[in-house]
Amino acid sequence: MKDKFQFATVVLAWELVFCSLLVAGLPALQPDVSHRTVDARELPADQYARLKTLALSGARALSSLRVRNPQISGNGVDFAVNATLDEQREYLSRSRSLEKRPSQIMLRREAPNFGMLSGAVFSPLPCSTPTITSVNGRAVGAIFTPRLSDNHFRIEGCGFGAKAGDVRLEAEGQVTSLESSTQTIALQLENSDAWSDEQIDVQLDPRISGIPDSSVALVIQLADGRRAELSGCRFIAIRGEPTMLKRISTSWVKLSATTTSFGSIRQLEYVSPASYGEDFPGNAASASAIVVRSDADPFAAGSDAFDFPMLNPGWVVENVAIQNYVATCPGDVTHAAQSGDWSTSFSAHGFTVAWASNTCVSFIPPMFRFSMSSSQYAVKVWVTGPIGTEPLRSAHVQPRSEILLRKE
Repeated sequence: MKDKFQFATVVLAWELVFCSLLVAGLPALQPDVSHRTVDARELPADQYARLKTLALSGARALSSLRVRNPQISGNGVDFAVNATLDEQREYLSRSRSLEKRPSQIMLRREAPNFGMLSGAVFSPLPCSTPTITSVNGRAVGAIFTPRLSDNHFRIEGCGFGAKAGDVRLEAEGQVTSLESSTQTIALQLENSDAWSDEQIDVQLDPRISGIPDSSVALVIQLADGRRAELSGCRFIAIRGEPTMLKRISTSWVKLSATTTSFGSIRQLEYVSPASYGEDFPGNAASASAIVVRSDADPFAAGSDAFDFPMLNPGWVVENVAIQNYVATCPGDVTHAAQSGDWSTSFSAHGFTVAWASNTCVSFIPPMFRFSMSSSQYAVKVWVTGPIGTEPLRSAHVQPRSEILLRKE
């Protein structure tokens, strides 16, 4: 009984010292190689659990960097879209300076995949029915956007008539409930002289909001009731301010299987949104998610994949911030090491976190040994997308996502 009382007193004393250091913001005790842990005894399970919880909850936060997705441009759209808009803008500039008419233009046959028109070969266009040949020089894959620098669209073709009709974009293909708002998007004539039999100059309302990116068809409704259509176009909305995801569904995360030389690790937890917990650092509570791994035995570094296939059309991951933590053993630390390095890489629909693990061994007087390996990180994810829309469909917003794979 006396030995048990002395042991409990020693452990309680170390807990108080350890907690005071954490509260004071001081580093944990420095290694003291004078104590040998080889012959020391293992702590009783309940005492080990208490000290492990203190170490994980008081883990020291390292610097966190907000990393931008290199696969999207500064305006929030991918580089291929910007390249197409650049081509359309250049064509429109040349076309306006030369004032070429549609009857003088045909497809550039040596590079049909670009869908661009050129004045290199001239041929009159037959026009038995109203026909749209191009938009800003593109016969295929024209992009419509209300972005100020690109909100000018020259529709070329024939048979439009002398009297102005109606020009609009109509949703194309399978339409989701969110995209139902894009069933019809009106285009406005740029001025009173913008309509002719072979050319129409239009623009979108620059204040358009609440419409996602979508596949559309350009439709011209003529004054006599006939219509001309150009399919295979795209509507690209202006991007709104980045939004931080408060929750990341467990179905979007693939956690790396983690083992020691004796089998699976004892603790592997994923919680979203991050919240206060006995094994979680306090400042992780504001993150989108937190991942905690720990075991008494060493385990190697690994990687976790975050994939976001259910973001609404046009929404992409713009920035990611990873806050990693280092837990230090209580007592006199005799060994500390790190396995692996921290990094973030981006994929088409998400990102991968390469995480490191930290191992420490310490001596707790009078005769006990404490050892722990751990890896803890909190992740914040910012997404950007069409202004006036939400990043997630309501069906995919979970009040709380938690995976408790193991905790012994």
